[in-house]
Amino acid sequence: MVSIMHFRELLEIEDVQTRTEALRRAFFPFIESIDVTGEEFFTLVTLLNLTYRKNQVSDLLDLKLAKETIKNKTHLDKCIEEVAWMHTHNLKYPDPRVSRQNLVVDSPIIHSNILSSANCTRSLGWSHDGAKVNLSKLFGCHFIWQGRVTCLAYILCEMPDKWKEAFKKLGMLVKQFEEICVRLNQLVCKQSIPNHVDRFSIQVLFPNHDSYLAITPVVSHALQGELQRSAINRQGNFTRLQFNYPSSVSGLVASVGGNVYVLNYPPDISSKKYEVSDSAFDRLKEGLSLLQNQVLVSKQFAEILDGILNIGVELALKQRKQKRLMCLKQLRSFLCEWIMQLTEYRYEIQNDPIAASSIESEKLCSSSLMEYQFLTFPNNELKKLIQPLFTRLNTEMSKSDRTSKYAFHQKLMPTLFETLKSIINKLASDQKFEPSKHEDLSSTRYLHLKKIKVFDAQALSSPYCSGVPSLTAVWGMMHNYQRQLNESLGTNIRMTSFSWFIQEFSLVKGKKLPEFGMFGNKGNDFKRSGIIDSRYCDLVFDLVIHINGYEHELESIEQHHDVVVANFPSKFAGGVMHPPVSTEPSYWCSFFKSEAALFSKLKNLPFSGKWIMPTRLTIDSVSHLLFLLNSNRALNPTLMGYLPLTKPVKRAGSLTRLHSYAEPVIGVVECTSAIEIKLQGKENFFRRAFWMLDAKEHSILIKRI
Repeated sequence: MVSIMHFRELLEIEDVQTRTEALRRAFFPFIESIDVTGEEFFTLVTLLNLTYRKNQVSDLLDLKLAKETIKNKTHLDKCIEEVAWMHTHNLKYPDPRVSRQNLVVDSPIIHSNILSSANCTRSLGWSHDGAKVNLSKLFGCHFIWQGRVTCLAYILCEMPDKWKEAFKKLGMLVKQFEEICVRLNQLVCKQSIPNHVDRFSIQVLFPNHDSYLAITPVVSHALQGELQRSAINRQGNFTRLQFNYPSSVSGLVASVGGNVYVLNYPPDISSKKYEVSDSAFDRLKEGLSLLQNQVLVSKQFAEILDGILNIGVELALKQRKQKRLMCLKQLRSFLCEWIMQLTEYRYEIQNDPIAASSIESEKLCSSSLMEYQFLTFPNNELKKLIQPLFTRLNTEMSKSDRTSKYAFHQKLMPTLFETLKSIINKLASDQKFEPSKHEDLSSTRYLHLKKIKVFDAQALSSPYCSGVPSLTAVWGMMHNYQRQLNESLGTNIRMTSFSWFIQEFSLVKGKKLPEFGMFGNKGNDFKRSGIIDSRYCDLVFDLVIHINGYEHELESIEQHHDVVVANFPSKFAGGVMHPPVSTEPSYWCSFFKSEAALFSKLKNLPFSGKWIMPTRLTIDSVSHLLFLLNSNRALNPTLMGYLPLTKPVKRAGSLTRLHSYAEPVIGVVECTSAIEIKLQGKENFFRRAFWMLDAKEHSILIKRI
């Protein structure tokens, strides 16, 4: 349990400069709220002095300055006026050009498998004129009082005696105090929703009955604050976005000096490709291993082995079982990665007679014999290598100081052996997938888009996390493709779900220079807007799209392959998308009626790539999310959709008839290697790997089908 600091502890600091810095930090929006119960007077003194710039105040407990401020009606009026600009969700993030708007709404409904502001303690932020950021602190700084997180703006609506005495002690008359309370009560309303959409606000379109609903994503002050706190406490992996004019964005952004932290979990995809032409057999002749031995000496692998040995007696029985299952799943993933390169060579040899005929066992080092056998043995003899592989596994572990204590460990050996045995048995029973007699895919098709390249896609999937591009971006591209095909062919097909495989991924360095546009106060100045920091990536991916429709419509799109190719979208997640350069479009754009025929192609995808898979994990807090991410390297956070905060209504400036403000939510995907999907088989893939849009009144989410 985290201990809450009391304001009294800071008052005991004798050095003025140290105490002032500690007091200033105690009221930062991203810091865990401090308990001020019983110290209302000195809390008020501190808050009054915080309304001045840092260079104007040397001691935040300066009573003289506080008394002068309490008598300065003009100054207090300015502080009260800023209460009107407090918000639950910031409309000015990340673009401070949005003006004269604020949003105060109730928290959305809690969903167990996503993270939103509903999982955070409710708090208010501030965003308005950057020059007035300090004036907002008197009534806007949050703290704990009598067991609840609150601020003066809400407290004074109730006219509590404790705070009345504090104001009186500084020289304010009771009548003046009551007037301030009345004014605050009028400003602090339950809800505050703009009646028009600012021209600088982003709008995203989603299907809504027979039309579309425009959504403006808005960042939650509470959730963003908790992420900043976690980043500063080094509780996860974060990257930093920089804002040149932080006070114009919000009080929270100003408090971190414009350096806003976002979760940073890019997919762990190797840029190295393995081919037999890479002198694999020359390496074997030289005694070099084709196994990924560096995997076995990694910190993460050691943590998994330790987790299997020490499940934790402090955990409940159910939690111990969950932890053990998680460790075993990750162990299987690591062992698959250990033999990944060797396995990929094996499949290439099996499918390439020329490569197979070039293999020679002569002049091989004894240490390479087992790997040569792995490459050349037929499936029915592959099980003979389980024991040699297991011995090699423990031998490699013994070579590292980090993992040597786990090598040939009496309690670990059964688990390691059974896991490795299961993997090899799956490889040995490699199936030839043929259409089942019961497989009836009439009125449905699968479209496989292969090796699609994207440049400068938005890796910042939401205001909270960077890494795997947004799932809503994939769905939006797919929906756009559906519309274009239906318009071109006069059909009414529906692209209902998708499965996503990322072959290559790399982050793009540097900041993008904005394009010229019509900006300025009058909206007719042709110039560049200010740079808004973001994260971008290049990637190569495969996409499998499930298509429904009448049989004659599905036959129509198969027959008009040239139209299918010509209507392929050019944009994805803000980046430019290109199909591979090929004289034969069917190379990258293929239709399948049979799941077996499709999976026979998918199982041969590069083992270095990752499938973006749904999970059933629940998330109840920021700390729980970080625990999941840090305990399983296959998990990545990304945008899963939106939770509407307001009812769809007509709103000036909207792109469609109906508009709503909505909060982007964080979900967790599992980046599963192609070799694992191959080993798990066809039934598992078609049951687990597909995503669909689930649009309801209170949520618009991308979910597992």
